[in-house]
Amino acid sequence: MEEKEIIVDLLTVANAISITGEKLLNNVTERYNISCKEYYLLRHLEKNPGETQYNFLKYTTLTKSRANQIVTKLEKMGYLEKKIEMAGMLLKKPLYLIELGKKIVKEGVENTYKDTIKNLSEEEKLKYEMYRSNMIEILMDMKFTLGIMTPEYLKK
Repeated sequence: MEEKEIIVDLLTVANAISITGEKLLNNVTERYNISCKEYYLLRHLEKNPGETQYNFLKYTTLTKSRANQIVTKLEKMGYLEKKIEMAGMLLKKPLYLIELGKKIVKEGVENTYKDTIKNLSEEEKLKYEMYRSNMIEILMDMKFTLGIMTPEYLKK
C-alpha cells in the first residue's frame, strides 16, 4: 500500500466504526428522541462537566448555530442545564448533565459494552487498546491540519 493511501484507508475504517457506533446507540437515541451527535455532546459533558458550548465546538465540526440548536433542544428535554456564572468581567455559561442526561449516557455505554467489548477475548481487548492509543496519536497529529481537538478524556 502506498503511504499516501494510508490516511484514506484510515478514514474509511473510522467512518465504518462511526456508522457501527450509531447503530449500537440506536436503541438509546431512539428511546430518548436524540441524534448520535446529541448523544456525543451528553457523553462529552459527562466527562467534562461545566464545559462551555464554545469550548465544545473545538472538539467537533459543528457550526456555532448547530451546537446552539442541540444545546437548546437537550436543555428543553431536561437532559442538561446551562448555568450562568461571572468569571471576572466575563459572562460564562457552563453546561451540566442532569439526572436524565446521566441516565442516557449510562444506557448508551452499557448497551455498547454489552454488544461489543464484553464479547472480546483478552487478546482482542489488548489489540483494541493498542489500536485506540494509535488512533489517538494520529488524531492529535491531525488536529493541527483539521483544527479539531482531541478530548482530554480520550488521551488517558
